[in-house]
Amino acid sequence: MTKNKELETYFSLMLASGSTALYNFVQENELFKGYKVGVGFSAKDFADKHQYKMIPAEVLLNSLVSLGLLEKKNDQYELASVMELLSGNYKNLSAEYWAHLPTLLKTGTPFKRMDAVADSEKEYQVQVKSLEWMMTPCAELMVEMLAKTRADIKTKKDLEVLDVGAGSGVWGFNFLYQNKDAKATLADWPAVLVVAKATAERKGIKDRVTTIEGNFHESVWPEDKFHYATLGNVTHILTAEANKTLFKKIYKAMKPGGELVILDAYGEVPEGELARALYQMGLTIRTIQGRVFQPNELKPWLEEAGFKTFEFHSLNVVPRSMGMLVAKK
Repeated sequence: MTKNKELETYFSLMLASGSTALYNFVQENELFKGYKVGVGFSAKDFADKHQYKMIPAEVLLNSLVSLGLLEKKNDQYELASVMELLSGNYKNLSAEYWAHLPTLLKTGTPFKRMDAVADSEKEYQVQVKSLEWMMTPCAELMVEMLAKTRADIKTKKDLEVLDVGAGSGVWGFNFLYQNKDAKATLADWPAVLVVAKATAERKGIKDRVTTIEGNFHESVWPEDKFHYATLGNVTHILTAEANKTLFKKIYKAMKPGGELVILDAYGEVPEGELARALYQMGLTIRTIQGRVFQPNELKPWLEEAGFKTFEFHSLNVVPRSMGMLVAKK
């Protein structure tokens, strides 16, 4: 390891440690309880409210601006919009998962069983809204990249999209945002699809959205109907055999020449390397046997299902870890 690489590693760890310490201090002490996004306050207001000394209080606020938790306009501070998300389910940045790591290493017992059918609906119901927010840049880029070489995405009047394990609908809906005549069918648990239905209502696309509610391994889908299908962040919670079976089911649902887009944390953008590694660690903590299957593992199973040609793209947007494998019928 070169000196520069050693320094990069050291400073990366130091910055991560300092950022975590500041964030935890903010949350543990509820420093911004009662504050609202869009409502400004001065450093003096903040210091007086908490009975802090002015200089360290102002330095703290400026540090939180650098972290992206606050915004500063002239001498006024405001909560960044991300703080709304960080007051909900993701407030602790999944710290309880990481706290389970010693138990996982000693016993092999995961903290959650999110890939167990009995737990799946309940667990994803909690996370689906946040996942919609997190995956939106990837979903937008997915459709943008596909549309560069596939004119039908924006122009085909009877375009039909199947979103399997749809969650918030973020993958399927982005086709509809690009094509005012396209329709999407979402397959997932009913409690999970509540968020997708609310988004469809808010975006004015509910008349173009159909849902197939229940366990998508068991629900009945129309055959020979869909031009595109999406499978976002699903293959990593299934076994190899379950993926093979699902690919065959999707194949039957698609029109000749239809394309299946599989999205997961197997991108190749260098900046996403740490995110991909931590994602796999997180999967190990929260599933029985979840792991990210790489494109070279998925292709033989897709070929067995009948898909003939493939292309792969990294999605170079936050979180920089995602990629998409496109399989054509």
